Amino acid sequence: KIEKNQLDKFIANISLLDRLADIILIDTGAGLSDNVMNFVMAADEVLLVTTPEPTSITDAYALIKMVSNRDKNKVIRVVINRADSMNEATDIINKLSLVADKFLSLKLNPLGYILQDEMVIKAVKLQQPFMINFPKSQASKSIRELSRKLMEDKEKKDDSENTGIRSFVNRLVNFLST
Repeated sequence: KIEKNQLDKFIANISLLDRLADIILIDTGAGLSDNVMNFVMAADEVLLVTTPEPTSITDAYALIKMVSNRDKNKVIRVVINRADSMNEATDIINKLSLVADKFLSLKLNPLGYILQDEMVIKAVKLQQPFMINFPKSQASKSIRELSRKLMEDKEKKDDSENTGIRSFVNRLVNFLST
């Protein structure tokens, strides 16, 4: 359980981000803990990243199911990471979408994919961001494409009182205090 002073400090710090960024991504990591689900449900939309590995796809579906049980209108965008090919990524997104629609009556929103790239492994060994060290790598190109799509979608949406960091924080506080 989070103490009130920790929560106040968190809210104050995260609210500063509202002026610094158009889009804020919070990496909750894998798993379905209460904290992860609180962040997921408080988010304006969910960016679900999975890999082609069967266990990762199963975990992704479990998260989709948990979200579906709580809010059928939650926007879930899907990214396939470390795909061997565009066909593999598309196949996984299509299968996940089909299963979510058929069994959960939830429509997923494919965002794209990031191909397996040795430059990412090399950057990890160098302890440097691959986007900086290898800006022309396939993974860097994919990240830029995903970013472009996110920004285009954000520009198309109307800003409302129910979106943004302040709204997120209010929803998160409500989830944490229940």
